[in-house]
Amino acid sequence: MCDLVALSRSIPIAALEHRLQLKPVIAARNALAETRPSWVALFLKAFALVARNRVRLRQAYFNFPWPRIYEHGSNVAAIAVEREWNGEHAIFFEMLPRPETMGVMELHHFLRRLKTEPVESIRAFRRLLHSRYLPMPVRRMIWRYLYSFSGPRRANYMGTFAINGGSRFPIRPVTTTGAIGTTLYFGLFDADGSTDVCLTFDHRVMDGGEIVRSLDELESVLNTDIVIELKALATAGTEAAQLSVRA
Repeated sequence: MCDLVALSRSIPIAALEHRLQLKPVIAARNALAETRPSWVALFLKAFALVARNRVRLRQAYFNFPWPRIYEHGSNVAAIAVEREWNGEHAIFFEMLPRPETMGVMELHHFLRRLKTEPVESIRAFRRLLHSRYLPMPVRRMIWRYLYSFSGPRRANYMGTFAINGGSRFPIRPVTTTGAIGTTLYFGLFDADGSTDVCLTFDHRVMDGGEIVRSLDELESVLNTDIVIELKALATAGTEAAQLSVRA
């Protein structure tokens, strides 16, 4: 975590908060009789769909060997997971390429695996554990290399966007927001189905207008594409239950 904070210090992060009305997707999720996908999975899928269509959300600032904007060809979601390890709570990171191509239940089970399977059984977690044996200057040099020298390497090891259900202003070394490009925070829902969503971003890459438009599109995607997928899951569950009763 110290290495992550050190790398993030040089990134001028701005934040913009927007209130989303999500009553349709709340109702569609509540209608599921069986296991419901987590809200993290729903926001992850929806934001990945938005970022697939909005190239600004896949752009990153590089200052070596000259200042330039790099555009990632596809999404890589950076997922932070708190796990207990050796009697302590620790943060681990996993990268998920092209989450927009996965179903919401597939994303839900992927996230559950990161929370429940043994830490040592997950490759990305093992890599972090092994890196602790390196001297601090070597670790910092590796982080700086992955961040500064190659667009594909940055995406593979830091992601192109991150999603966070906890900290409102996460510390991440990245471009369009956080430790990966863009970091999305969402809070609890009010009685009317609304919630505050905060998007942090690198002001060198985009301005607030693009962020507002992205959050408006996020609301639309959650209330249309995601609702359609949830309703399809509910229909499939009903049909399976009917077949089971007939059998």
